[in-house]
Amino acid sequence: MPASSGRYDPPAFMTDFDDIPGQLEAWSNAMSGWVDEIIAQVEQQLAPGSPCQFYNLVTNPQPGPLLEQEVIWAAFPKMLRVLYGIPGAFELADDKLYPLSQSSDPSRAPFYTGPIWDTLFYRPLDEYCEWRVEKNDAGKIVRVTFTSEPPEYWQALHGDTLADMNGDPKYKTVGDPKKVLDLYRELISPDVTLDDLRCPIDFVDQTTGQTIYFKGCYNPYNKWNSTHGIMHLGQPNNSISAEVGLGALATVIFHNATTAPVVIGEALVCAGRLGGPNRTSDPTISATVNDLARLGAAITLRNPVGLYMDSINLTGFEDPSGQQIPSEFFKVVRGDEKNRLIERAVFEVPKSEGYVAGDIKVAGVPIRYGGQIAENIKIKLVGVGSSIGKFRNSSIPAIGQCCVSPAQPLFLRRPIDIATSCDATMYSAFAWGGNPQGSSLPPSRDQLKMANARLAAAARPRPSLARHRMR
Repeated sequence: MPASSGRYDPPAFMTDFDDIPGQLEAWSNAMSGWVDEIIAQVEQQLAPGSPCQFYNLVTNPQPGPLLEQEVIWAAFPKMLRVLYGIPGAFELADDKLYPLSQSSDPSRAPFYTGPIWDTLFYRPLDEYCEWRVEKNDAGKIVRVTFTSEPPEYWQALHGDTLADMNGDPKYKTVGDPKKVLDLYRELISPDVTLDDLRCPIDFVDQTTGQTIYFKGCYNPYNKWNSTHGIMHLGQPNNSISAEVGLGALATVIFHNATTAPVVIGEALVCAGRLGGPNRTSDPTISATVNDLARLGAAITLRNPVGLYMDSINLTGFEDPSGQQIPSEFFKVVRGDEKNRLIERAVFEVPKSEGYVAGDIKVAGVPIRYGGQIAENIKIKLVGVGSSIGKFRNSSIPAIGQCCVSPAQPLFLRRPIDIATSCDATMYSAFAWGGNPQGSSLPPSRDQLKMANARLAAAARPRPSLARHRMR
């Protein structure tokens, strides 16, 4: 879809900005700024004489024909399944909230440090779709609310100055705090107050000294978007600026020690230090975009830029009588259902049916977790390629690597610099060449046998998966 009126439109063409003078332009300026910032970063990586293949569709539109490429993945987090198996992953996905001072990824450092971050919570759902489960007094699920709305949209609707790619305030918006409050009261609870949604103090990361959110600004981790409800994405990696960054960085072509191109998604994420190698989203996005890059295409993200729920597959969802449930049980609340740009949806059985969502069976198994529904939801972004063959960029050597442990051979540690050694108990997942430790050898058969035994033990529910208590 082309940019209307020469600007980037809001995600799913949502209309909350329409009656706020200057707000649509402010949003477009922020989107355009993020794109230009990341293009500048990519240009510093490329080989001499290789121009960036990612482009700004507002300031630098490319001639047609345009090739649209949907990038689709499942909503349920792959990392949770790898680490905890089933049902451990389902339990954690539904019930666990992490403080911002702790990462749900055991291979990365906390997101922020300081007392305030111990009191702010997020869900460990990192595939650009998050959900909240509600149960009745009998413990059965009655409603599951899903969202793919980016936090920046709500910061802009509040009228905050959006951060640049370095986290510094840069892009001013206009906003309407009353509209933010009205939407929260409509979609979450009539008890919401504006003070509930704002930062009571500056939220400072004590590790860097940087103020992440300023006093009086919109608080993405307010209780109505964490412990008491869900409005938009809250996992720190689930942002629209991160989507833009990944899309652009994935246009860089990397090669291994034999100069062969790196093409597998997980390998690309590790080679280019592009994101989370244990997610489904980041490797899928990276591989798809990189395929277009190797064809020499000019590449961007389709307008309106956003992460979306594409659809849900309800095949095998049966009511208590064994009949297929109707599609209306998955109700789209925000976004564009017709064009499969879904931002908010609710899975719920109408009261007139006489039963609840927890009475539905999926493939013969009663719904006990929201993750059983999430497994059947497709998430997507849409890339655009044009001018195939225009670029002939040279590949560059891998700049990163991922390490793995024999105890968890399926879990890729977050990418580190190619010149950094893996820990003594680990080995490099991919033999890029240049690992100073020379530890790119795979584990022995005995090591794998031991690792598989440990993974089987990890698949059982653990005490650490205790239900989070609201505070």
